[in-house]
Amino acid sequence: MYLRRKHHRKTIMAKPFPESWEEIIRADVPYDRLLKPVERARLREIIAVLIDEKYWEGCNGLEMSERVQVVIAAQAAVLLLHLDSADYLHNVRTFLVYPAAYVQSQERVGSDGLVHSGSANLGEAWYNGPVVLSWKDTLEASHRPGRGLNVVFHELAHTVDMMTGSTNGTPSLRHRDHYQSWHRTMSEAFEALRNRWASGQRDVIRPYALTNVAEFFAVVTECFFDAPRPLLASHPEVYEHFSRFWGQDPASRQWS
Repeated sequence: MYLRRKHHRKTIMAKPFPESWEEIIRADVPYDRLLKPVERARLREIIAVLIDEKYWEGCNGLEMSERVQVVIAAQAAVLLLHLDSADYLHNVRTFLVYPAAYVQSQERVGSDGLVHSGSANLGEAWYNGPVVLSWKDTLEASHRPGRGLNVVFHELAHTVDMMTGSTNGTPSLRHRDHYQSWHRTMSEAFEALRNRWASGQRDVIRPYALTNVAEFFAVVTECFFDAPRPLLASHPEVYEHFSRFWGQDPASRQWS
């Protein structure tokens, strides 16, 4: 099975990248222009694999199209550029895409211990299940990089976190000796962020990160890729750990 899949992926990546997809990237994914040529080539390989291997479904009247697939897959590919361990998000089988924010009818227990239902969501990630996204918010985030707000980065950060078997804000780090420093740095940053927002100060990491450690990881991932220079300036040790894990240094890119 593994060898068959590997051969199939090589076949997919060897095909010419469709010009229609290239046009979508030029129009809708300006983040592509921040990348080095070798990263741009790798981005297109990942896009091709994700579109081929995942099941894509439009919900609530959204018609699934090449544009929807390419815009989502391109943003997903940014996270995967140097993260081979994620294996093309092997724990994600399906992308469900709604036209805009959607109502979550299923009950869930929130961080406050209360049961919530009927809340409007921009996205969510299920353990070994689908990733659900709002197309309106996905496209807006893609068109306007640099704000530290990206629903695709956020939800796929959760899926990467889930690959350890639990959602605890600590992904599978590259080396065993990284864990102690990671836990110390993230715990200190979490408490500093809590105190900062409680005192009325602002931060590039928005307060939703304080919901729990899993949301902290997802929100910081948004900042790391989408507002890297403010994150580096405010939380250099956090940035260093994220750079080591994701294998990237987004702050060094030519942000306008």
